[in-house]
Order: sequence, then structure tokens, then C-alpha cells
Amino acid sequence: MLLLIAVGISLFFVDIEPSRVTAPNPTLGKVLAIVAGVSWAFTVIGLRWLSRGKSRDPGGSLPAVVLGNTLLFVICLPRIVTVTDVAVRDVGVVTYLGVIQIGLAYVFLTSAIRSVRALEASLLLMAEPVLSPVWAWWLHGEVPGPWTLAGGALILAATALPAVYDALRRSSGASSAVG
Repeated sequence: MLLLIAVGISLFFVDIEPSRVTAPNPTLGKVLAIVAGVSWAFTVIGLRWLSRGKSRDPGGSLPAVVLGNTLLFVICLPRIVTVTDVAVRDVGVVTYLGVIQIGLAYVFLTSAIRSVRALEASLLLMAEPVLSPVWAWWLHGEVPGPWTLAGGALILAATALPAVYDALRRSSGASSAVG
């Protein structure tokens, strides 16, 4: 499956996309997206490792998430203070993203990660980044090329197929055990 995912990722680089206001360097954006994806994979692995520890706290990995996000905030703070033109709407959007999209999502993730298998967690968490080209098209008018769409479909399929296969295998095993 990893080979199919690697092929899917490589398809992202087949399309030669023009520069846009929202994407001035598409190739760099794709490379950064891969780095972000690999980083996220290590985040999920780390969260699962922490959640299986001896901690009695159901969200055993939540302190690590809070510490990591606080550290990132401190690292980014020098760039934040240089921003001069801030509207009330901007503050509202950033607050929403920080509290709801990141904060609340991490609360749910850290409390549920020990209850689901790694593949199920990966499948659920892979949907958003793989669908990023769709969000870019919908929100910014960036039309993904056919190779980008094919790569995303291949990644989703390679991620979903093991879960589907395992579920079918378990259901057929359960039905044969009953009969």
C-alpha cells in the first residue's frame, strides 16, 4: 500500500501548474505539503504511543499537544508581532481556527486515539489533506489538474483498501463462526 501512496504523491508533480496569487510557487507548495504530511504521520504515531502509556488520563497525549502548540506559538511570535494591518474579522477567523479547528479537534483526537486502530485513525485523518486540492479549488478557484486528482484518488484508495479488506475479513470470519 505504501508503494501506491508513493505513486499517488508522485502524480502531484506531473501537472505543471501556473503561478497564482494564492500559489506563487506551486512546486514549493507541493514539497511543503509532503513535508507537512510526513510530519503529521509522526504526530499520529506519537499521539498513539502516548495514549497507550501508563497515564490514567483518558487524553494522555493532550499535555503533549498543548506543549507542542504552545512551543510553536512562541517560535512564530516574532513573525506575528510584525503584522500591522489586522482587522477584527482576521482576529475572529484566527481565534475560530485556533479554538475550534485545532483546539477542539485535538481534544477529540487525543481522547479517541486509543480507542481506534492506527489504520482507522489514519484513514479518518487522511481525508482532509488528500482533499486539500478540492478545498483549494472551491475556496480559491485553483483548479487541480487531472494528475493531481488521480494522485489524490490513488492515495485515498490505498489508504482505504486495507481497512475495507480487514472489515470484510472480520465480518466473514464472524459470520462463519456463527454459522
